[in-house]
Formats: sequence, structure tokens, C-alpha cells
Amino acid sequence: MNDTIRLILVLTVICSISSALLAAVYRQTQAPIEATLRQRTLRTAATVLPCGSDTPTPVELDGTTFYVARQGGAFAGAALEGHSANGYGGDMVLMVGLSADGKLVNFKKLVGSETPGLGTKIDTDLFRKPLLGRSLKANWTVRKDGGEVDAVTAATISSRAALECIRDAIARFEKALPSLTAAPSDR
Repeated sequence: MNDTIRLILVLTVICSISSALLAAVYRQTQAPIEATLRQRTLRTAATVLPCGSDTPTPVELDGTTFYVARQGGAFAGAALEGHSANGYGGDMVLMVGLSADGKLVNFKKLVGSETPGLGTKIDTDLFRKPLLGRSLKANWTVRKDGGEVDAVTAATISSRAALECIRDAIARFEKALPSLTAAPSDR
């Protein structure tokens, strides 16, 4: 019985010390990790915005972070995350770039667990290029559902989810557009 109590005490001390060390390391690394994530998100936003625009500025509106790009002081477009819970592997998040003239500039997948070799083709030019430059008012659904977009062969679920992400981004962009086009000092 004494051996059992001694083992329990030793394990409790080891677990307490390990937990304290883990908490200390987490506190020390939390800020640098968050800063790195913010920088990576900003770089991704810059890649989906109109060419030649200034470095995007994060603007928070209605719980959404918009990365606003300007060219010569005028609003050029914004990037924001579009979400879908209907990807083949669960949630999908795309960084979607939308221009001031109401067109899709580009998009890049941030989160998604799509089928390797099939669903991952939404990241290729085969799926992406026909969508670039499309009007935000266009029908953003796959042909199989009565829309105008060709789904990736054998990856309709992933294609639907990507388009749902784009529709989500468009809806929030259009709602926030009056505030986004205002000069930074007017917000």
C-alpha cells in the first residue's frame, strides 16, 4: 500500500511539473505564433487582390476581417475568408479576392481536407481560371445544380464547397461595400 501511495505522489509531482512547463512554453510562444499567422494571412490576402494594389490593410466590419487594397488612394478591392461546412473532408475556408468593379480576382484555399488527387484540384488552374474575372452577380453554382460552373470531375462536393465559400465571401463583401469604399479616415 505504501508503494502505491509513493508512486501516486511521484506521478502527481511529475505531471504537475510537466503541466507547468508546458503552460510556460505556451505563454512564451503564443504571441509569436499569432503574429506569424497574421503575417501569413496578410500575404495570402495580397496574392488574391488586384495586381498593382498597395499592401492590404486589415479592416474589421461586422465580425469579418476585410483586407482592403487601394491603388492611388482609391478602393481597388478586398480579400476576405469565405467559409463552407460542406467540403468533402469537412470545413473549407478560402481567401477570396474581390475587385472594386465587382469581379472575382482570385482565391486560395486556407483550410480544407479534400480527397488527394481529386478534391485538391480546386486549387489548380483547371478549376480556378474559368472563375477569375467573373461578375459577382453571376450564378456561382455547379452545372449539376443548374448553375454555370463546371465542377472538377469526380469532385463535385469539393467544387460545391469552393463555390459556397465564394458565395459567402461575395455576400459579406456586398453588404460591407459602402464602408469599404469609404476613405480610411471616414470609417
